[in-house]
Amino acid sequence: MTATTDSSDPPDVEALADAPTSAPGQEAQLWLRFRERGDMAARAALIEMHRPFARIVAATYFGRRIDDDIEFDEYHQWALLGMIESVDRFDMARGAGFRTFASRRMHGCILDGLERSTEKQQQIAVRRRLREERADDALQSARAGRGDAGAAVGEAELFAVLAEVGMGLALGMLLEGTAMVEPALDAAIPDHAYERVELRQLQACVRASIGELSEQEQLVVKGHYLDDLRFVEIAAKLGLTKGRVSQIHKQALDKLRARLRAPDSLDLIL
Repeated sequence: MTATTDSSDPPDVEALADAPTSAPGQEAQLWLRFRERGDMAARAALIEMHRPFARIVAATYFGRRIDDDIEFDEYHQWALLGMIESVDRFDMARGAGFRTFASRRMHGCILDGLERSTEKQQQIAVRRRLREERADDALQSARAGRGDAGAAVGEAELFAVLAEVGMGLALGMLLEGTAMVEPALDAAIPDHAYERVELRQLQACVRASIGELSEQEQLVVKGHYLDDLRFVEIAAKLGLTKGRVSQIHKQALDKLRARLRAPDSLDLIL
């Protein structure tokens, strides 16, 4: 995984880590109250005391970034998380200063956060590319099924083409939602239990229906929606042309759509 900052090693924050706090005696008393008495007010005071240091560490990493995909607030939150975890784990008896101890933990939290965010952004980019390919393929297939793709179309025919494309994309999003980290449809539904149950039932119905497709159709559907492969990649894998994969894809979606319209389709989710 390629991170979005040059931070394979911690930045030089040693001078900052070794710098004394504004009230070292007060801090020592806070550590004793927290460690010996479990005083949560002392814990909160320690976190507040070292909050500026977390911001400085975050700014140091942010300054080393190699792109602008992730905002400073994200770096700051990761640094704060590392600092708070360090407050809970720090042992004064070991001799190291708290900031020296915490800087390593903040380093790990920032790198973990960058890795997770980079992976999420890559999935979003993959999903966007697949949907663009899917939309273009659905549009071409829909128009080709109505005659000369280059001929002018009337308003009714245009709406029919758009409706077919829309249904294909909606079904694709249901399939996509069975595997992606953040299903687009599920995330778009308001937080109402009934709507979410309906959506999950529909997704379960789609999953069950995939097993009724031909072997070749299953390979195309699973490759495209579950393995995030483009049609050209599936074609190379199956030894087919991209056009043939597109045809198989359309056949599979037509069968799934017909299956969902069947009166007994709800039996699949009982």
